[in-house]
Amino acid sequence: MSSGSRRESMAETRRLQVRGRYQNIPGIIDFVNEAALAAGLGEDEAFHCQLSVDEACTNIIEHAYGAEDAGRIEVACEIEPGIITVRIVDYGQPFDPGAVPEPVDTNELDQIEPGGIGLHLMRKLMDEVNFEFGDAHNTLTMIKRRAGAPQIVDTPEAIQLEQRDGVSIVTPQARMDAAFAPVLERVLLALIEAGSVSLVVEMKEVPYISSPGLKALVTAWRSAREHGGDLLLCSLSERVRGVFEVIGFTRIFEIVEDCADAVSALRGRQARA
Repeated sequence: MSSGSRRESMAETRRLQVRGRYQNIPGIIDFVNEAALAAGLGEDEAFHCQLSVDEACTNIIEHAYGAEDAGRIEVACEIEPGIITVRIVDYGQPFDPGAVPEPVDTNELDQIEPGGIGLHLMRKLMDEVNFEFGDAHNTLTMIKRRAGAPQIVDTPEAIQLEQRDGVSIVTPQARMDAAFAPVLERVLLALIEAGSVSLVVEMKEVPYISSPGLKALVTAWRSAREHGGDLLLCSLSERVRGVFEVIGFTRIFEIVEDCADAVSALRGRQARA
C-alpha cells in the first residue's frame, strides 16, 4: 500500500453545499469549526480556519458571483489526526491571486487599500493556500495543521489507520512481538503528538502478543491519558485476550468487543469533556 492510499484510508471527509448568501456563511463556519476540532486542532487553530473560510466565502459572493444567491458554494473538510484540508468550490468568475497586492505596511490611513486583506489573512493564518481555476469551476484548497504535528503520520504496511468521528482507529495486522512492537508504538505516539488523543486499537488481525507488544500498548495508553484522551482495545481473539487476563492488564485497559462501540464510548467522553 502506498503512502497516498494510507492517507485516504485514515481520512474522513465531511461535505456541505449551500447557496452563495451572506446569511449562510455562519453555518459554513460552524461546519468547518466542528471538523477542525474533530481533527484535533486547538481552539486558536480552529478559529484561524473559521476566519479564513469566512473570507473565502465572502470573496466568492462578492467577486466570483458578483452578487448574493448567484450560485452555490461547496465545502469539503478532509479530517486526519492533527490536520484539516478545506476545499471550497464555486462556479463563478476566476481571478488571478498573484495580481492581488500585499497590504501596504504603513501607519498612514489614507495609504491603506481595503482590497486584498481577506486573501492576505488566509495566507497568514493557514499553512497552505492554493487556487485552481477551470472552465467550469474554481477550487480553493487550504490546509491547517496542529502546532507541532507531523504533516503525515507515516505507517508501515502492517498497520491500517482510519479516522472516524474524531477517533483514530489503529488496526495492526501482524504479530505484536519484539520486532513489530516498536513500530506500532511509534505510530501510536505520533498520532497522540499530532493531537489525536482518542484512539482505538482494533486487534482482530493480531494472532499473537508478547511482552514488547503489551509494553507498547501501555506506553501509548499512558501518553493518551496524559494528553487528556484515552486508548481502548477491541476485537481481541480469545487467545490474545487470555494473555491480558493472565498478566492482569484487563484491569488497566478497557476492552470492548466491537469497534463501533469503542468509537461511541470515546465520542461520549469527548462530548462530556
